[in-house]
Amino acid sequence: MLREYLVEWFEPSLFLALLIGVVGVAAAAGMGRWNLLDAGLAVGGAFMAQASVNLINDYHDFTSGIDRESVKTRFSGGSALVASGAVPHRDVLYLGIVSAAAAGIVGIYLAIAVTWLLLALMGLGGIAIFLYTKYVTHFAFLAEPFVMLSFAAVAVGTYVAAHGSFAGMVPALFALLPAGMLGGLALLVNEVPDAEVDGRHGRRHAVVLLRDLRKVTLYFALLEILIYGIVLAGVLARALSPFFVLVLLALPFTLYVGRGILRFRDAPSYERIMTVNVGGTLLFLGALIASYSL
Repeated sequence: MLREYLVEWFEPSLFLALLIGVVGVAAAAGMGRWNLLDAGLAVGGAFMAQASVNLINDYHDFTSGIDRESVKTRFSGGSALVASGAVPHRDVLYLGIVSAAAAGIVGIYLAIAVTWLLLALMGLGGIAIFLYTKYVTHFAFLAEPFVMLSFAAVAVGTYVAAHGSFAGMVPALFALLPAGMLGGLALLVNEVPDAEVDGRHGRRHAVVLLRDLRKVTLYFALLEILIYGIVLAGVLARALSPFFVLVLLALPFTLYVGRGILRFRDAPSYERIMTVNVGGTLLFLGALIASYSL
């Protein structure tokens, strides 16, 4: 029983939130000033907040009936453990609330210790935890930008907590914003297999509304160009060191995923595309982190 609960809690996006938080810490360290305790707490808080988002999302997916219709993969289709009854859906809700409370306690401590402005980022996190699945996903084209903004807030928040202030934030944004946007773009990739079911349940994210896979691929490509472009613009503006061109190592992954979206046929075969996207995302974020130490 414990194993099932741990598997339910440790979803892949947790590590995405963790790395995006570490990007914020790396940016603070790159500025030559950072607090190890506050940095660790900020990353841990982001980790717990993402866990609560995942858990409460799984709860709503079950109670709305989406879980009964979607095809399960490692990255899409909801929780197979909840759908099968291996983990009761109410327990998932309770775990989500406990995780959110832990993240809230960390956030309040950091707001007191560092700056009360962090409460604004906490507010956005609260919306993501409790309102995203049930409400935000039902507004046209809002899902992906909202998740991008939420992950960008994680990067900014961990930077501020680690650095102790918002000072030096402007050059860091050339790395922090792409990190957050990449987290949101992972959602777009994972939405492709669920589009038909999501549409029947009133969700209005980009894949549902664009319908045509060629348009979805173009949307993905434009967002990726923007993400890479911001980093390279930072290099050209000398806000970032030349080492940040290392993010281009992830470009072959990006091209492969874009082709995979265009050629989507079914969820089981598409799981490989989602796996490659995770690899490319981790490589991109790893390049950002490494570039701050080179």
